[in-house]
Amino acid sequence: MRRLLLSSLLFVACAGAGTATTKDAPVTLDQPDSGDDLSKAFEPEAEKPKPVLQRPVIAEPIDSAAAYKAALSEGQAALKGKQLDAARTAAQTAVKEAASLDGEARHQAGQLAFKVELAAADVNAAREAATAWRLACGPEKTEACRNAALAGLLSVSKLKAADKKLNQRAKELQDAEVCAAKAEKAGKPNPCEPTTLRLAQQEKDLYLAQKLQLGLALREGTEGRQGSLLEKAEGHCDKPQCAALRRKALGKLLALARAKNDADGAVKFALREVAVIMAGLPEEHRAWARTPMLDQTCVSYDTAHTPGSCRALERKVLGRWTFHDFSKQQGQEGGLSADQVRVVNEHFAPLLQECLAEQARRMTPPDAQRFEVRWVVFNDGRVGEVHLRRELDESLLARCLRAQFDGWRYPRYEGEYQNVEQSFTVTAVERRAVR
Repeated sequence: MRRLLLSSLLFVACAGAGTATTKDAPVTLDQPDSGDDLSKAFEPEAEKPKPVLQRPVIAEPIDSAAAYKAALSEGQAALKGKQLDAARTAAQTAVKEAASLDGEARHQAGQLAFKVELAAADVNAAREAATAWRLACGPEKTEACRNAALAGLLSVSKLKAADKKLNQRAKELQDAEVCAAKAEKAGKPNPCEPTTLRLAQQEKDLYLAQKLQLGLALREGTEGRQGSLLEKAEGHCDKPQCAALRRKALGKLLALARAKNDADGAVKFALREVAVIMAGLPEEHRAWARTPMLDQTCVSYDTAHTPGSCRALERKVLGRWTFHDFSKQQGQEGGLSADQVRVVNEHFAPLLQECLAEQARRMTPPDAQRFEVRWVVFNDGRVGEVHLRRELDESLLARCLRAQFDGWRYPRYEGEYQNVEQSFTVTAVERRAVR
C-alpha cells in the first residue's frame, strides 16, 4: 500500500468561540528505508497477517423518481387501454411527482395528462392541461417542450366543441415564443415585444416574461442600468423551469462585477448561481453543486478580506458548503500524486474544521494537543479506515472525523490503495472579554 504522509497542520481555535485558522503543511511521499538492516541476518520474526481493509459501505442510491415512473407507466398503459378514469388518476399523480424532478419528467407527465383529456374530447380540461404542460416545461429542452404543448393546444382547437378563438390564441402564443427567442438575441427592440409581454401576463407565463426581460437587459448599453435590469430579470421567476434563464442573467452580472474588480459582488452572484443549481437537484446531490466560477471568485474574495472568508460566507448564504466530486476525474497512472492529495485535502478541509473546533471547545485553555489521523483512499476515490492513535480511536473527535470523511472524493486511480496520514495540532485559546 502506498503511503502519503502530510506533516503537521496547525489548528488554532478559540475556546467557546469555535473559530479556527489553518496553515497549509507540505506533503511528502513516504519512501521505504534503503539502508541495510543487520537484523535480517538473524532468524526473521513470524510475519503478522495484514489487516483486511474495510471499504466504505456505499448505500443504495435512492430513486427519487420511482413514484413518478410508476404513475407514468400506469397512466400510459391505462390510456392505451382506453381506461380514461384510471389514466387520469395516474397522470395527476405523475404530474405531482414530476414537479420536484427534472424538465424531462415534467414534460412527459404534462404530455400524458393532456393526452388523457384530449382522448376524452373535453375541450376545457384539455386546454387547461396543455397550458399546465407548457408552464411546467424546463429547464432542460424548454423550447421543444413548450412547442409540443402549443401544438397540443392547436389540436384541441380542432375538436368539434372548441371555440374558434382557441385556434387564434394558440397561434398567438406560438408567435410569442418566436418573438421572445428573438428578443434574447436582438440588438434592438422588436415591435412584437409589447404584445408578447401582454400575452405572458395574461397567461401568467413567468418564463416567457423573464425571457423578454432578459433580452431587454442584455441589449442595454449603460452598465449601471444593465445591472439593474439583469437583477430584475433574474428575480422575475424562481421556478425550476426558469433556472437556465436565471443562470444566464447571473453569469452576465458576475462578469460585470469582475470587470469592476468587485469581489463582493462577484461572490454574491456566484453563490446565487450555486443556489439555483442546488434547487434543481435532489438533496443527496446538492453537496456537489459547486462551480469553477465560485472557486475563482472565492480566491479574489479571500484576497480582499481574509483566508477562509468565502467559505464562511458560503455557509451563511447557502446553509452548507459545496464541493467538487473529484472521483469523476482519473488519477495518474500508478496512484495519486502528493499534489492531487493536497488539492483534495484543502478542498474538503472545512468539513474537518468543525470537528477540530468542537475538540478545542472540549479542551481547557491553554492546552494544546497533537492528533495524528490516517485514512485509506480506495480506487473509486472514496475514503475509509479513518483512525487516530489507539487510545483516541473511539473518542468523540474520531467519530466526528469519520462522519465527515464520508463526503470526501479523490480522483479515481488504479493500483494499490493509498494510505494518507496527517497531523493536527489543536490549541484552545481563551477568548478575552471585550469591554
